[in-house]
Parts: sequence; C-alpha cells; structure tokens
Amino acid sequence: METLQFRVSKLSAQCAGVPMTWQGRSFDSGPLMFDLDESSPSGGVLDYALSRARAEFHVKIRFPEFAAMLSELGADGSLTRPVQAVVRSEGPIAADHSFALSGAAAMEDHAMFPARSTAASVLPGT
Repeated sequence: METLQFRVSKLSAQCAGVPMTWQGRSFDSGPLMFDLDESSPSGGVLDYALSRARAEFHVKIRFPEFAAMLSELGADGSLTRPVQAVVRSEGPIAADHSFALSGAAAMEDHAMFPARSTAASVLPGT
C-alpha cells in the first residue's frame, strides 16, 4: 500500500494572540483558540511513494477575550462569532511514520475579519 487515507477526528490548539488594529486602535487579540469544525469532514492522505503527507482541516477560530470585550460594548453578534477556515497543509513523512504539516488557511468572510485582508498559516514545527 503506497497511500493511506485518514480522517482527522480531534484538533485543539491555542496561540497567545496577535496584534490587531481596529477603529484606529492597536491592541493584542488575546488568545486564539483553534478547534475542528465538526460540521465538515477533515482528513488527508499519507503518500509513502513520495514520502509526503497532505491534509485538509476545517477549523473554527475563536477569540474569547476579544469577543467578550466586544459583547460588553454591545457589538453585533456577527462580530463575535468564530471565524471559519480551511487549512490545507502538507509535509514530509519521517522514518518513524510521524509527520509535521504546514500550510495556509483559506479564511471565510467574517464581519470582523474580512477574508481579503485576513491571513492565517500553520508553520512548520521543530
């Protein structure tokens, strides 16, 4: 067997936050939480002939601290809902069959984070 398909059933990640500018003010977003979007299938393929792994992850990105601040200010709920994205990633398969994936995210439009001006990526790990 040279290829093996797999399904991603769990994903949970967090980053410390990112610098943001909104209405002329700069601040930190607070933590960003990445979870698998259970409404869309996520998975990939291990291609042993090429020693490459590829995967597509459907994720929801939450920003709880920033969303709470917006809610307290009475902002519309469309501004505080999670951002939906699809991360398409790939990377080498190691001799022990492990793999580290990296790639860009295709962001869906969001009232706070328009897809044309918002970007996210999974960077290669060490």
